[in-house]
Amino acid sequence: MDWGRTKTILIIALIMTNSILAFILYGDLTTGNDATRVAQHQLSDVITLLESEGIFIDTEVSAKKQMLEDIRLTYQSYEDDSIIRLLLGDTFSLIDGVYLSKEAEVRILGKQELVYKKINPLLGSVETDPDAARAVAAAFLEDVGLNSTSVAYWSTKAEGDGSVLVSFRQVENGHFVENAYMDVRVLGGETIEMRRKWFGSLKFLDSGKLVESPANALFRLLREIDSREEIERPVRIESMDLGYRLVSNILTINFQEGEPSPYWRFRTGGGEVIYIEAQVD
Repeated sequence: MDWGRTKTILIIALIMTNSILAFILYGDLTTGNDATRVAQHQLSDVITLLESEGIFIDTEVSAKKQMLEDIRLTYQSYEDDSIIRLLLGDTFSLIDGVYLSKEAEVRILGKQELVYKKINPLLGSVETDPDAARAVAAAFLEDVGLNSTSVAYWSTKAEGDGSVLVSFRQVENGHFVENAYMDVRVLGGETIEMRRKWFGSLKFLDSGKLVESPANALFRLLREIDSREEIERPVRIESMDLGYRLVSNILTINFQEGEPSPYWRFRTGGGEVIYIEAQVD
């Protein structure tokens, strides 16, 4: 066992615990600017600990505690053909559950996911510039009426067949909403495929949840990184944001609606994503 490392972690944990107890016992005396300074000091201690463990925070982190409104999400369904017409035009056929036009097809998988594909793209014959692909993907979503303030760029990845995968994610009121995505594959200057799973209805409820402080979330991040063999140190955390996550399992994989839980989301410089549940019990 690495006793030096264990000792450091225990010391920081004790400091954080004492800070929390002080705030609970003397909360009426530590309000306003004083409470902010306590939270900022706690956050600085945790960041120092992470740096000693080879984990560096490359994004601005606020020490302020937050609350998230409760919401109810409903996946967009494709019972009508309005989105099909946006993608294929007015002239198409429905054959064995597949919508077909002269140039493309659309399939609906599991009621939730829409898959659009160009027919017979020339894979491997063209190299695609990632920056240009992002612009092509964004223009495609704009052209078919699927772009909005809820669509946020997420990542770009070159594929082995010469295409580039451009990913977009859903955001609402500045917070991410998982599990919703639009993944657009671009070859040359053309979109050849899109996979879409999106929440079509969001209802904000008359309640909310207190969210775990950024300092506590960062402290838990150390344990999460320790448990992930694929993440090698030094690790650089490029983003830390707060949002909603509707987690599914084998029993609920095709559910259409639900109330998500608050999560902190971290993304490393290597592209790994770590989620930490943020609800305070």
